[in-house]
Amino acid sequence: MTYGYKIAAALAGSVLLAAGSFLLSYVPAAESSDVFRRAMLGSAAGAAVVACGLAIFGLAYLGTTKQRRAETQRVAQGREGYAPDRLDMRPVKPSKFLYNMALIFVGVVFVSSAAGTGMTLSALLDMPARIWDYTTQMVAGVAQIPDEEARDAWSSAFDAMLESVAIAWIGTIVGALFSLPCGILAARNMTPLAIYIPMRFILSIIRAVPELVFAVAIFIPLLGVGPAHMGGAMAGAFALGISSIGTLSKLISEAIEGVDPGPLEASRASGATHVQMIRWAVLPQVMPEVIAIWLYRFEVNIRASAILGALGAGGIGRLISPPNGLFGQRPYDWEAIGITLFVIIAITMVVDQVSGFVRHRVIHGATVRQKRRGFGGRGRKDTGGPGGHDDGSGQGGVNLTEARAEATAAR
Repeated sequence: MTYGYKIAAALAGSVLLAAGSFLLSYVPAAESSDVFRRAMLGSAAGAAVVACGLAIFGLAYLGTTKQRRAETQRVAQGREGYAPDRLDMRPVKPSKFLYNMALIFVGVVFVSSAAGTGMTLSALLDMPARIWDYTTQMVAGVAQIPDEEARDAWSSAFDAMLESVAIAWIGTIVGALFSLPCGILAARNMTPLAIYIPMRFILSIIRAVPELVFAVAIFIPLLGVGPAHMGGAMAGAFALGISSIGTLSKLISEAIEGVDPGPLEASRASGATHVQMIRWAVLPQVMPEVIAIWLYRFEVNIRASAILGALGAGGIGRLISPPNGLFGQRPYDWEAIGITLFVIIAITMVVDQVSGFVRHRVIHGATVRQKRRGFGGRGRKDTGGPGGHDDGSGQGGVNLTEARAEATAAR
């Protein structure tokens, strides 16, 4: 297909998309759904703009048709035409027409989605000023000298955040206790097919259901809603625990499937049972990675517990969720919101750093620093005695005669 045909096909597709989207904005479904109608109108507008651009580009391309046809006839008649030099003998640059059209299509879908959700350019332009205004109010709340109201806000934020950390920890422990045996049963190299397929199916179902659904549909009606003394914290912990089982079991099963088969074959050859093989050939290989996965899930659960708290499952989320939280009051108390967000960010960063250090220590081990003993090194000074040499550590001197004798014996 020549370049001109590509332009014509793209132009025809843009016109059809614009016309089809415009017509769909008047179907009965558009009358009942305002979002659908706005999305179709946005898609029609974006496709119309693309069609106009392609039309202008096509007209410019058609303007060179006469010149290209005359050049082709001149070369066909044997007359001297365009003589390419050595630079023109380079490989032809591949056409990016389809790539560019794909990017334009993504842009049209973006415009359609923005129009369907009611986004406006004026709100986007006003956002920097609003961000600056709200940020200054929140910083002022954090940096102020605490009065009685501010101290209450700090105390409530710390208590609720520690409750969120406790919820995340309980959920992680529940997930860790069940994820290791489930991960072993879901590993293809550990279990027969009759157990492997059902276990994978069960774990897929657990992963398909978000922790929000577990909390709202199951555990909040069973255990209660609100702060810890009303059962909301327990509901959030169990929701995170059940959700963690699906994710952790999948990651652990993949780690088990990637172990070195050598120890497994050696244990089978020595007559070990299946349980003994798992204990002595599999777990020593995967436990560092498993512990790292558990710790990473703990970090994820801390963030998820804040979201569950907004639904009534305890934790820091209940302080900011409407109608009784900070965002349920009008006008917003941005100073108290700033204090709450500062506590969330600070405690989350501390937990992330501690968890990251522990994960690095588990995976890579401790760094061993060896003391170097040499002669004439920096930080060493002569003790003034015959053959004495201080290493600067305060532990006494090193006899140079004995050291030279040991070096000679070693050679």
